Amino acid sequence: MRRAVTFVSLHCRWPPVVWVVIGGMFVMRTAFFMAWPFLAIILSRDFGMSPSGIGALLGGAFLVSALAGLWAGNLGDQFGPVRLMLAGCGLAAAGYGLLATGADVAAIAAGALLVGLSRAALEAPGKAIIADCLADRAQRDLAFHLRYFAINLGGAIGPLLGIVFGLTARQTTFWVTAATHATFAAVVAAVAVPAHAAAAPGARESRTFRAAARVLRGDRPFQLLVLAMFLTMAAYAQLESTLIQYVSGHDGAVGARLVTALLMTNTITIVLFQFPLLRLLSPYRVEARIHVGLALFVAGFIAYALLPVRGVVPWIVATWVLSVGEAILFPTLQLHVDRIAPSHLKGSYYGAAGLSAMGFGLGPLVGGVLLEHAGGSVTFSVTAAATAVCGVCYRLADRLRR
Repeated sequence: MRRAVTFVSLHCRWPPVVWVVIGGMFVMRTAFFMAWPFLAIILSRDFGMSPSGIGALLGGAFLVSALAGLWAGNLGDQFGPVRLMLAGCGLAAAGYGLLATGADVAAIAAGALLVGLSRAALEAPGKAIIADCLADRAQRDLAFHLRYFAINLGGAIGPLLGIVFGLTARQTTFWVTAATHATFAAVVAAVAVPAHAAAAPGARESRTFRAAARVLRGDRPFQLLVLAMFLTMAAYAQLESTLIQYVSGHDGAVGARLVTALLMTNTITIVLFQFPLLRLLSPYRVEARIHVGLALFVAGFIAYALLPVRGVVPWIVATWVLSVGEAILFPTLQLHVDRIAPSHLKGSYYGAAGLSAMGFGLGPLVGGVLLEHAGGSVTFSVTAAATAVCGVCYRLADRLRR
């Protein structure tokens, strides 16, 4: 781990705007996870919503975010990613303010919709800023890995801070998240606006949504890549939904302890192993790294399909294998999109790739149906098979690209 830290510190001599984007992502995700994961409890306890209604509201916000990403990325190409990021911060502050003050379900739904739109307006521009500021490929690779690390670290710290400060499952906690986004907007305005020029007017004609859509429609390898990413997200979603239902449904107290152990294993693995793995795999092509990550996914899901729900250690080992695959795969997929995207359409390609996030919405639905009607072994076997199909799609896309 010490060598990995040294490796990062020696290579992170970047413009301040890059650090602003990565640091801002960490702070915003920490504040997000202090409040958002507990929104379902608030909706059930304070507003009397049914589980299906809660699922529709939260799933709708996620779907809006995924669909809006395509347009958001293109707007960043046209008007500059910094301007779009500032707009996203404004939408987020307004949305979280509604969630903090909403007195009825309509106000909460409006707030959730704004939050979904804001995520689309923050994700793709942040990646585009990193790509624009770091011309060296190795530096961009490291920055994308650090960005993913910051997101995961914020996801681990956020709920803990909420518990420590007694903020969990309180509607007013969303004020903290709103204030965080407003503060980030001020920092971006002070640091990023002077340092990051907007798109040149002469280049905007080729960056309109119609022009970008025409390029995307003609890029068959990229379409295959998005399909493969969609299936990858749908498979990974089983770790956060179907697996928890399957394990916790056996012997309540034991199941609850096992769920806690598996979630902690996943988080700790990402935090501790991401940069050592980056250093270990950096000599290899991005495509090779993708297949290594997918192979570990397949191994983890096969283990889930074969293991009986008893004994903590085998489940922890299987989750560790799958989590190592996650630490390799997800940052590498962002690198792959960055490398194949035309320089003047980075935001559009990032936004289009964001459509694959709909797999996070469909995956739990399909996994839940399979778990209910076919059992855990079949569910995780199907997931392993779908992950293997992803590998075929990635390889075919790579061949078409070459």
